[in-house]
Amino acid sequence: MRAEVFVNPDRVISEVSAGIFGSFIENLGACIYGGVYDPGSPAADEDGFRMDVIETAKKMGVTSVRFPGGCYAPYYHFEDGIGPKKQRPKTRYRTHYDNPDNSFGTDEYIKWCRKIGAEPFICINMGTGTPEEARNWVEYCNGSVGSRYADQRWENGHKEPHGVRLWGIGNEVGGNWELGYFDHAGDYVRRAREFAMAMKEADPSIKLIGCGAHFPVLDGIYDAPTGYFPNPSDNWNREVLDRMFEYLDYIDLHHYIGHDYKDDIMQTWEKMGTEKVHYYLNEQMQILEDAYRIMREDIRLIRHKHGNMKPIGIALDEYNSWYRADENICCNYTAADGLLAAAYFNIFIRNADVAVLCNMAQLVNVLPAVIVEPGGGRSFRTAVSYVQELFLPNKGLEAVDIWVQSPTWEGAYYKEVPYLDASCSYDREKKRLVLNLVNRHIKEDVTVSFGIKGKTVGAISGKFFGNTEPDTENDLEHPNRLSLKEFRCTEPSGIVIPPLSAAVLNVELI
Repeated sequence: MRAEVFVNPDRVISEVSAGIFGSFIENLGACIYGGVYDPGSPAADEDGFRMDVIETAKKMGVTSVRFPGGCYAPYYHFEDGIGPKKQRPKTRYRTHYDNPDNSFGTDEYIKWCRKIGAEPFICINMGTGTPEEARNWVEYCNGSVGSRYADQRWENGHKEPHGVRLWGIGNEVGGNWELGYFDHAGDYVRRAREFAMAMKEADPSIKLIGCGAHFPVLDGIYDAPTGYFPNPSDNWNREVLDRMFEYLDYIDLHHYIGHDYKDDIMQTWEKMGTEKVHYYLNEQMQILEDAYRIMREDIRLIRHKHGNMKPIGIALDEYNSWYRADENICCNYTAADGLLAAAYFNIFIRNADVAVLCNMAQLVNVLPAVIVEPGGGRSFRTAVSYVQELFLPNKGLEAVDIWVQSPTWEGAYYKEVPYLDASCSYDREKKRLVLNLVNRHIKEDVTVSFGIKGKTVGAISGKFFGNTEPDTENDLEHPNRLSLKEFRCTEPSGIVIPPLSAAVLNVELI
């Protein structure tokens, strides 16, 4: 199988944001308790944090971590998780959200973020919480000594402000599964403005993320009894952007590939077989690219309406594959799932002008990048963690336009889906490209003819993931079945990408 790729480094999309390498932790299953925080484990450090999780997060280059949820956010009250640990209450909300003793609270979370080198990103409680509580949380984290909650932080051992910059105003508030959900965008906006005003009063410098449509391709047209947006006349994103324009720095969306139709897939998994499911899910990734295009135009429209070109980014603050998880949303990830993660990163880079904050869910044990034994010492990295590490060389470079001509397969919705998925970034100072190539064909190599406007291709090197059976996965007994491997290219005019592989290549230019 042959494909062609042509890059024009003069057509710059935007800088590849470091923010696309974010993560997410939530009190769900054994993600935090027994995962991130596991004082009884021989793998824990002096603070009770799992060192294997810290090591994995560093290798993945995690830049921000969203906390405490997720669907746990509308139950969580930050004051339950501050102060002396022995005095903190036990809380129980839903089956999935048992909280043993609130021993991992705001201060522990921020200390852990500092250890992995990531920025904190807090989602406030819009369900059972109030604007006053959100304001107090901001003051606790960012206030100067001499105010009530800042003084309380000092009493808890932290004189200097934590300096939390990123704050989300609610989680999935347009979905009726969420505690405190809203039927209409206008209802959310009225309440969210109160939160935003109160939070900005505590610290005007914070960056706010507004709740966008749970899935924008369906925004304003989807109406179902279990519904995402019960009122099909709403254009949720535009109303939120318009009426909260002076407050918002980002608008969010969530995307779990396979989740909205996971029951159908699980019921027919054996009938469909791995190969058909693989191609079906890769086709569906195109919907996310469409979502970025739609939201980009929504942002552009509202900017013009307000006569203000201030930057508003899109925060994909929950994403991953989700179609084989158990009731605690625990699963392992296969080589084929790793290629879905690669598709996400290619989409982020191709849409670098708006894809500026992305948080893979979740870091440990739940839709995991790493799986650990709660209380034990063993762990292993899953496919998706290796793929995030693979794409790190793009960070901070210029995303540039790329043209791809590839053989295709016929999908259920998109009639021509390319086997070769690609993106590119450019290091102008060092005169080199980072070329990201994903061969989604399960059985065949793809030989890529590569060209670049006004330049000659020199040496090519890099790393790749995959080239194995699609169901291959790591486990506690076999933690290294999947990993990154060195990529060697002896003929730049024909780059051979093995089947079911993602390669990130450093291309020297002459």
